[in-house]
Amino acid sequence: MRSFVSLVVVCSAINLFVLQVSKSTSLTATQPAVPAITFSSVGPVSSVQMNGTANWTYGSDQQTGTVTLQANANGQSRMLLRLPSGSRIETQNPLSDSQRQCTWSGADAVVHSSAVHHCWIDAIWFLPAITMQTGAGASDDVPSVTQSADPSKIRIHRERHLVDVDSAQTGQFIAHLSAVDLDIDSATSLPVILAFATHPDNDAGIDLPVEIRYGAYSTFSGVTVPTHIQKFINHALVLDLQISAVQVQLATSTIASTSTPLN
Repeated sequence: MRSFVSLVVVCSAINLFVLQVSKSTSLTATQPAVPAITFSSVGPVSSVQMNGTANWTYGSDQQTGTVTLQANANGQSRMLLRLPSGSRIETQNPLSDSQRQCTWSGADAVVHSSAVHHCWIDAIWFLPAITMQTGAGASDDVPSVTQSADPSKIRIHRERHLVDVDSAQTGQFIAHLSAVDLDIDSATSLPVILAFATHPDNDAGIDLPVEIRYGAYSTFSGVTVPTHIQKFINHALVLDLQISAVQVQLATSTIASTSTPLN
């Protein structure tokens, strides 16, 4: 137990020094190829903004408001949740940054830094496809295909494999903190469920399951996104989002925006 606690302390301190990352190694010939995810028919996408309504639940407290979600291909993201009790903002810095940083602010608008172990997730939870484009996301991301319990789905596992960390144990722990499992529909290649673990602020060694469910897909200016997103934490529904407007910026700097799907 003492050695495990020491490992958690080491990993919590990882934000104190600069980590250098390298390109992930190629998949071996025995591993199945990672399937493409349906996302854009108009070329690489650099950013997506989605606006809609939000139902927020925390225990017996339920509130309805609006949400603005911003996702970039480099992993940077921002969620603005406007509720009757006040606004909440959550941010994540780019995956390419050597230090992991994510923040949150509540109704008092005071910005707080989240515990660093919350900042390693290898995907943007509300739009994972944007960082899974070719050339996007983290350079040390390692994808693989694993068996899904549902034969109608394909499961893609992704985690970060860092180099030049202080120990193999630290590298393994970062891989665990960053790990995500994305189930895609084998017929449509659209994301269905994203699963990963969150942790208490003061204990990176405790895993709490998070599940994101995606549905009601629509195509906006050639980019296909879910317009119904649900977030479950420890099996309880926390956020239920209905997206009504989407703005897309392509990597070519061409901006396309629409409030109605182009099917």
